[in-house]
Amino acid sequence: MQPVLLFLDRTLTRFYRLCGMLGACFIVVIVGVVILRILSRLMGFYVPGLAEYAGYSLAIAGSLGLAYTFGERGHIRVELLIETLERKARFRLEVFVLTMACGIASYAAWYTARLAYVSWLYEDHSSKSDAMPLAIPQAPFALGFVLFAVCLIHTLVRVLLTGRLGGLERKSDDAH
Repeated sequence: MQPVLLFLDRTLTRFYRLCGMLGACFIVVIVGVVILRILSRLMGFYVPGLAEYAGYSLAIAGSLGLAYTFGERGHIRVELLIETLERKARFRLEVFVLTMACGIASYAAWYTARLAYVSWLYEDHSSKSDAMPLAIPQAPFALGFVLFAVCLIHTLVRVLLTGRLGGLERKSDDAH
């Protein structure tokens, strides 16, 4: 690949890793919120919105971790069909599936970003006890989906430019 493309590839991979770490931080936030909720019950006082904050954190952690997990081959793949195909047919099928995933993820990214924007535009607030402006948790949630779409498009472009599936195939397939 060209030096500019290699630089872009490394930069995006680092950004995916950073978002994975942010997602992990939100998992830690969930643990903290659950502990706080337990302790507050034991001590006899109520902290409003803890369940909602845990839910927001879970959604954000999940979406921010999508790109990182894909890059680390952590998503579940059903290889029953593709491992029986010849190399060319497998490559075509993988490119087709990757193209479809790019379309679906791009739609999800657009929709979640639009949702956050509309919530911000109309000053939407949670109807629960926290009354948080919904754009606050929706924006990082949308960012995770946007980054996942970028990751899929990045992977598709890399596969098409190199002609290799790279991280999409198992290590044993690389040897053949």
